[in-house]
Amino acid sequence: MTNIRIDHNLKFKTATLGCFLRLPLDKKTLALANILACMQSNATKEFPGINLQAKTFSNLYNTSLQVFPEVFGNQIVVFYTINFVEPREILDPDYNYKVIMDAFFKVVKEPLFDGQLLELAKRQLEQERKQYYELPANVSLSGFFNTWYRNMPSYQDSVFGDEKTLKNASLEEIKSFFNTLKNAPAFCLGQAQDPDSLTDLVQTQLDWPGYFDDFVVSTLSLPAEENPIEREIQFKSEQGQLLIGYGYDQSLPIYLKQFGGLFLGEYLAGDESSKLFTEVRKKLGAAYAIDATNYLNNSLFLISTGISKDKIAAASKAIKMGVKAVQDGKVDKSIFSKAKSALKRNYQISTDRQDLILIQMLANALRGRDYTFAQRIADVDRFKIDKLIEFSQKLYFNESYCLK
Repeated sequence: MTNIRIDHNLKFKTATLGCFLRLPLDKKTLALANILACMQSNATKEFPGINLQAKTFSNLYNTSLQVFPEVFGNQIVVFYTINFVEPREILDPDYNYKVIMDAFFKVVKEPLFDGQLLELAKRQLEQERKQYYELPANVSLSGFFNTWYRNMPSYQDSVFGDEKTLKNASLEEIKSFFNTLKNAPAFCLGQAQDPDSLTDLVQTQLDWPGYFDDFVVSTLSLPAEENPIEREIQFKSEQGQLLIGYGYDQSLPIYLKQFGGLFLGEYLAGDESSKLFTEVRKKLGAAYAIDATNYLNNSLFLISTGISKDKIAAASKAIKMGVKAVQDGKVDKSIFSKAKSALKRNYQISTDRQDLILIQMLANALRGRDYTFAQRIADVDRFKIDKLIEFSQKLYFNESYCLK
């Protein structure tokens, strides 16, 4: 059976469709995926010029096309997505699902393998990479993950991939990589006002073997290797960057690690009433910003902050004490209640964002389930303080990374 699901669009005036191709993560593969995506975003065989391709989709009532790879745990997913005004909203007999899908799949299935286009993509990625690393927060995050995966180098550099490949990949390598994509497990997902008609049109395009393979990944998350380390890097910037990472067992129940991480992040650093905002920013006057994020696919709970360089030690102590307090069962009920309300509100807002609905469909396809925003809200509702404490007690300090 072909991997395709297009739901009935009852809310939006635009339709959305994504073709998602899955590959195991390693740095070279990610770099090749970035290059190919950049090339296809610029031009393809049917539209052999940047202006021509851009104009083609602009003329389709400003249809939005995106091509990019993204890392999900131990997998790379190559995104080909399109968002377009529903034909029923436009009184134009020449604008229909078939015209839009024909253009879309010309991009997906027929790249232009041209030397000049390859060199342009390399220059663009080099510029993007340079701009990305001009921000100290990105430098520190990259350094943190490269240290976290120092014994698992395939999982380092999970934004752009291998730097040498980005610079030196040949046209033959890109062609070969594209051919591997045809056999990669793939899924087509979307929303449309007439899902049956769109499904019939898309179905005829899905002739690559990967659309008939199992798309589900039994375990997406990467294990955290318990091996504590503290690194301090000298860096020329006005403020320091401090990242403190806690690992946890990837085999924990999904409910506990997903919602435990979400609640702990919101409780510690969700808003101005959160614990670390109060302790680090208000009392110490040390932090410009502070965030706490659960990286579910990395078995990592990460607290990061931009901070006055003379208060790094005090802030580090306050952060660790904040986590320790929860582990000891000291939870402020009012802040916990605010965290619950904020998480429910986030999911409620997500139902009004078509891009997040598509991401949820992708996450479900990867995990082999049908988990709705309504179910997420219900799970937030039933999450109790004792579960927050239980999750926090599963955490172990594993890395401190500081740009100073």
